[in-house]
Amino acid sequence: MAYVINKFNGVQLVVLDDGTIDTTTSLGLVGRNYVGYGETQNENFVFLLENFANTAPPSRPLEGQIWFNTTNDTAYAYDGSNWNPIGSAAVSASAPPNTNSGALWLKTPINQLYVYTGTEWRFIGPEAVEGFGSTRARAGSLDDTLGNPQPVIFLETNGTVFAICTAAAFVINPGNSVTGFSNALQAGINLSSTAKINGSITGNAATADQLSTARLINGVPFNASSNVTVTANTTNLLKKGTYIAGSDFNGSSETTWSVDATSANVIGKVVARNSEGGFSAGTVTATFIGDLTGNVTASTGISTFNIVQATQFIGATLSGNAASATRLATARTINGVNFDGSNSITVPASAETLTGNAINNSVTLSGLTQVGTLSSLNVNDSGIFVGSGNQLRMFVDSSTPTIRSATGRLNFDMGISGPDVNFVDSATSLGLGGPNAPAIIGDNTTNLGITGYKFAGVYADNFFGNATTATLATTATNLPGGGLGAIPYQSAANTTAMLGLGSPGTVLTAQAGGLAWQAIAQESLTKGSYLNLINTTTSGSLSVFNGNLPATISVDATSTNTASKVVARDASGNFAAGTITANFVGAVTGNASTATQLQTARNINGVSFNGTQDITIIATDATKVALAGSTMTGYLTLVGAPVDANHATTKTYVDSRLPQYTIVSGAQYSTSGYTNQVGSFNDGANFFDVFPPAGKSMANIVAFIPSIHVVHYAGGVDGNDSIRCTYSYLGDRIRVYVQNTEQRSTPAANYLAIWS
Repeated sequence: MAYVINKFNGVQLVVLDDGTIDTTTSLGLVGRNYVGYGETQNENFVFLLENFANTAPPSRPLEGQIWFNTTNDTAYAYDGSNWNPIGSAAVSASAPPNTNSGALWLKTPINQLYVYTGTEWRFIGPEAVEGFGSTRARAGSLDDTLGNPQPVIFLETNGTVFAICTAAAFVINPGNSVTGFSNALQAGINLSSTAKINGSITGNAATADQLSTARLINGVPFNASSNVTVTANTTNLLKKGTYIAGSDFNGSSETTWSVDATSANVIGKVVARNSEGGFSAGTVTATFIGDLTGNVTASTGISTFNIVQATQFIGATLSGNAASATRLATARTINGVNFDGSNSITVPASAETLTGNAINNSVTLSGLTQVGTLSSLNVNDSGIFVGSGNQLRMFVDSSTPTIRSATGRLNFDMGISGPDVNFVDSATSLGLGGPNAPAIIGDNTTNLGITGYKFAGVYADNFFGNATTATLATTATNLPGGGLGAIPYQSAANTTAMLGLGSPGTVLTAQAGGLAWQAIAQESLTKGSYLNLINTTTSGSLSVFNGNLPATISVDATSTNTASKVVARDASGNFAAGTITANFVGAVTGNASTATQLQTARNINGVSFNGTQDITIIATDATKVALAGSTMTGYLTLVGAPVDANHATTKTYVDSRLPQYTIVSGAQYSTSGYTNQVGSFNDGANFFDVFPPAGKSMANIVAFIPSIHVVHYAGGVDGNDSIRCTYSYLGDRIRVYVQNTEQRSTPAANYLAIWS
């Protein structure tokens, strides 16, 4: 029974008969009972999984199908007529045809982005001109001298920046310098040193080289192009007053005024300080507040000072009490030693002269080296220090009576022959195999656990460390019995045995009654056809793998046409082969790159051709006229208004142009204005120039034919006379020379000029 295959929208796609495979789409649709359906079915899943990845799209797509283009690594969706990129822009030099609204296109090589509106491609950016460098206004930043980035807009043409716009003035960091610009930028538009503004500018310039209109200053014209000197006379004099040095000022010349001052003691001068801030004066009368240094002389009156400091007093005797003095006027004895305050003294005192039965509690130190029998000694919690450097201290430590050794060691000596007990610090090794730690040791008579002594019983919460030997210890550094590499194992309850190291190449196996070493049973892996077996370490070839050497095995394959190799696909899924002989089942698509002949010969202009030999084709056209010997009937179509130098024109065109190119006696008569002439026979010249019409050049000249007719009046009698006429091409015009042989009258010249 045939299958009716429908699309998702319900439209029938195909009727699939039994035992057939349909290839109207990119997938093979398998009918009922089709032989070999597995390969096709699995390939369908692979095609869907890879989205038909290939350099070319599937040849029979359905609307909505997805294809992954391996050339540019981009996915495309089929809209029923075109493949459109998914999630990325189409990249090409020309616009993609018939795309969907909202699609993106990156135009190359200029790399500009466009979006499709449904009817046209709209430009997005960036601004650029194809074939040139960057031409646009570009946003960017420049670091200032502190390294802070400042936003700017660069105006550039063909990659060259000609202006920088900034909202705030700043100085560019030298590492960011821009060619053509000084590092100091002003707020606004800063032009390159090579850029100019052409055109009218409104507003006020901050500076200008000169004024557009010169102005008069006191009658002197000034436009800022050069300096001017302006003199002015004041209406009234400015006279100098007291203590002013200089002349009166009337404005006619430069005058300098200054204060009439000096730091010397000069009468009639204002007091000025010298370079050190001082000055000289006769008598200064003032009330001084604060410190006063120097010499003070007063012949009368009373001067009152709070504090007087002086190196030496000269004059009347000072009375009163000095706050301090260097010595006493009269020396005094202390315990028989003279003292006037000028030097320090030592007052001797005998201990036997001390009175009283107690030392004052303010005496905390003494130099006593020996005291008699003390009936009692009471010290505070800070305790008693013993030995130089206070090596031993007995004190109360936070309410705990404490004996502390400054060396970390303390010895209790029980007499000359009695036992000793030593407290040692962690730096002293006890030689017991454990870590160093503070401990108590004896002296070979005190049983405190030193090496060589045992205990009948040891009581402890826990033991740490490893025993030197043990039979059933939880841990031990060494076990009795065995040898190098021996393994302990329990052979029975409460019995531990040692198993020696096995020989090389053996493994430990469980045997009846215990463990045993047994040789490894193994077989070699032999390399077959189309396989490579390589030593991983030396890269040498191997024929077998026995597990003794590291090896890498791979298929001996290649994508090139190489004999005795397995066929491998290259990175693009292709491979080369000599001759492929196969029976193809189902549709085969694609074209062979070459073929030796056509399966069916074809006729070309009646000549049989199958591609095995060259042929010559003779083609004739009965409607064409031969180059020579043929007869043409009918009329030849001429051009009514020629635009090319090779055009044959009609008689009507020539007749209509003849009257328009006549010049009589150097005057121009042209209804179309196609000619132009310079010079006139009336002004004594014997030539005139013919210029091309507007929009044309001398390259457009088709023909120039001069003709001469002379009319003159000699003695009131009309008559004709011969003249001589020549012309030459001067690059941009034709010059016509006309010469009357008898020079009796002004000749007239006519000509015909035809332009393409």
